[in-house]
Amino acid sequence: MLQKLVSLLQGTLRVRVKSRFPERVLNVCSARGIAFRDPAFLGAEELAFSVRRRDWRALRAACADLDAEAHIERAVGAPFFLGRLRRRRALLAGIAACALLFAVNACFIWDFRVEGNETVGADRILRVLAHNGVRRGTFVFSVNQRSLCNHALLELPELSWLTVNIRGCRAHVIVRERVPRPEIVNETAPTNVVAARDALVTAVRALDGEARVLPGTTVRRGQLLISGVVETRDVTQPTVGTRYLAGKGEVYGRTWYELSTKIPLFREVKTPTGEETHAWAVLWGEKRVKFMGKGAGNLPAEYDKIIDRKQWTLPGGFALPVTWVRETIRPCETRRVERSRAEAERLGREELERYLRDRLGAEGEIVSARCASAVRGDWLLVTLSAECVEQIGRIVPIPVGESTT
Repeated sequence: MLQKLVSLLQGTLRVRVKSRFPERVLNVCSARGIAFRDPAFLGAEELAFSVRRRDWRALRAACADLDAEAHIERAVGAPFFLGRLRRRRALLAGIAACALLFAVNACFIWDFRVEGNETVGADRILRVLAHNGVRRGTFVFSVNQRSLCNHALLELPELSWLTVNIRGCRAHVIVRERVPRPEIVNETAPTNVVAARDALVTAVRALDGEARVLPGTTVRRGQLLISGVVETRDVTQPTVGTRYLAGKGEVYGRTWYELSTKIPLFREVKTPTGEETHAWAVLWGEKRVKFMGKGAGNLPAEYDKIIDRKQWTLPGGFALPVTWVRETIRPCETRRVERSRAEAERLGREELERYLRDRLGAEGEIVSARCASAVRGDWLLVTLSAECVEQIGRIVPIPVGESTT
């Protein structure tokens, strides 16, 4: 492979020699240091082989001494290719102009890649960078990394770190999001645990404080479950009459919910009519050039607009500042399709159960559920009655000076 590459760079000639004694040609080439390869006898008096471009004159002189004729069948390699281009000045000028264009193009930013963001949108980050002077078409050497990052972080308080690495004409924006500061909880502040809703208590686990209810007790919303005020007057040799503790614990209870929602007994389906109109445009950096078709801005709901963007790139991922845009506009018809009562009831039940699970959280569960429905014109009223088990305790602070009996 390496030898073949060297031959292409130096230039190789495939020659044909006609002589009464062709084997003598090879002997003379070996004696005079003319390297040849791939010899092939084409007849009793003809021979073909390959030599280097620089050995052509020596080969002609050797053939003249042997009264042989030599001519070139094929010439390959970089020297011959460049020699043919020397006569094509327009082509050379075009190649030079393209090379200059690529060199100038590499000095500007034409593409962005945002990495490390999860909650902060990439579009918002790019808008902040554009506000600070870094956008498509920005000169690479005009970017002040430190100033850019400092100003961008002031406008993006959700980020703790930002950097822009420019490689060629592509800017890699790497960010790190700020970890929110955890809420500081005073573990020693006196608190009570009260019922968040009406329930039948099934389990009580008091971690600190005094339990005021027992399993099997029915409680109302706001009722005291675990008290942070503990009386010690009946204890032998008390040191303090009343102690204020941080009431903590878990109280589980059976709860009942009745939720309702309305589901339409119809649905609207949008179907394309089969007609299509197209528009084409080219994005050069931040500029848009329309040259075919008529684009559409804000279309009504009866139309679908499909935008296909394709950025031009060279082999190796070298991005060009040109993006091909194709817009397809399809008119649609909206028709009303009836929905069965069973399907509407199923959709309503799924929606209500999903809402109930979100409300119960990870610690709660639905023990049993019953669904009923009734038609109200074009709508179906779906009602879900459910029995659940959940953690009903809610911590509330004890105001200073409050006395609890």
